[in-house]
Amino acid sequence: MKAVIYTRVSSNEQVKGTSLEDQEKKCREYCESKGIEVLRVFREEGESAKTSDRTEFLRALEYCRKNRGNVDIFVVVKVDRFARNTEDHFSVRKILLDYGVSLHSVTEPIGNSPVEKLLETVLAGTAEFDNAIRSQRSVDGMIARVRQGITPWKPPIGYLSNQSKKRGEKKSDADDTDPKLFPIIQRAIKRFARQEIERSDFAMFLDQEGFGKIRGRKTTTQTVEKILGQYLRFYAGIIDNPWVEGEEIEGLHTPMITKDEMYRVIAIREGNKIRKQPRKSFNPLFPLKKTIKCGTCGGNMTGGRSKGNGGLYAYYKCYNSSCEMGHRTIAKEQVEQEFVKLLKEIKPSQKHLDLLKATVIDLWQEKKEDLQTDARKYQKQLDNLETKRKRIYEMREDGSYTKEDFQERRAEIENEIATVRISMSESKIDQFDFEAAITYATKFVAIALLKQNVRLHS
Repeated sequence: MKAVIYTRVSSNEQVKGTSLEDQEKKCREYCESKGIEVLRVFREEGESAKTSDRTEFLRALEYCRKNRGNVDIFVVVKVDRFARNTEDHFSVRKILLDYGVSLHSVTEPIGNSPVEKLLETVLAGTAEFDNAIRSQRSVDGMIARVRQGITPWKPPIGYLSNQSKKRGEKKSDADDTDPKLFPIIQRAIKRFARQEIERSDFAMFLDQEGFGKIRGRKTTTQTVEKILGQYLRFYAGIIDNPWVEGEEIEGLHTPMITKDEMYRVIAIREGNKIRKQPRKSFNPLFPLKKTIKCGTCGGNMTGGRSKGNGGLYAYYKCYNSSCEMGHRTIAKEQVEQEFVKLLKEIKPSQKHLDLLKATVIDLWQEKKEDLQTDARKYQKQLDNLETKRKRIYEMREDGSYTKEDFQERRAEIENEIATVRISMSESKIDQFDFEAAITYATKFVAIALLKQNVRLHS
């Protein structure tokens, strides 16, 4: 009788009792005790048991095929050295039998009698069960980390993984922000949420900020789609549990954007109309722009700068080009000094201040009530949508929805929720003592000037 020996270890399995040398020694002792001649030894180093196309194993099978009639036995130390699941085990054993080769295990009896065949099936099934248990433990470990707020996998662009590079070590801390890429992506998403940049300009904006240069390649549409889609929830501080449908966890990592900004991006991405944020017209370089009036025509004064011998020259001028003052400028410093001087001279009476204060407070209370009414309306809509979303998951669990129907209905509800959340965030009222703020402001600002047209002359 002649045999080939097959030995295998996993990458981290070089321990006593399972090393290649120890396996070969046991196989040779087995063959010697049975009077079997060893033709060749095939040694598999550091390969996974997840596939049956291992290099040395294939060479062993090819050797048996090419030497059909000359090889009688295929020797392994244990069934799990040979295959990790029943299907692989019997498919390979059938191939060996076709070549006229029988399988022998040094530590487990394998033969062709009914009892031995049953035992072989049990042993092969045990190997598969052990492999399944290991896989389940790995999944359980990842689920536990997800529920702690830590991603067990590589984080999206903008974050640095805290995964230890040492093989086998698990991630135990939240991912850090990338000091170079994080702020660039953050600025881009926030501007997109405010509708200051279009989707088509997103990649260009990133590269103008240095994103492409840092990564060593031009930003593609695919990268933009991931940032505004696949990665968005992580950027908002949310980790979705892929093993439990609908479960989301508050991540321990530093969020890049707020949840309101995430909902805005989703709404824009899905083509829903949202109210644009008002553009700020105040220019700190020209604080009196559109406040002071032209002394000739009464039109608004605007600000600008021009080059002179001494550098840039800042000025105010009449916005009305048909006005005789429209072509003349007044030095910015002169205008503002005159304005400050005028403020010092004017002091509104206490009667006017009290009246203005009461009027502003009344207007504020009216606006506050309107916003509170809107907030209650949106909260009610949100509660109804959350109930619908819960019902969708229940119908998926009891089989009322197919997977496709479930995904479509869930997407519809998520879009509606996103839109309502945006409206709700816009109806929020900052919590502060408004009356105290007005009292404080009237002590330092000549509010009466807001009722007048300040006319300054050159």
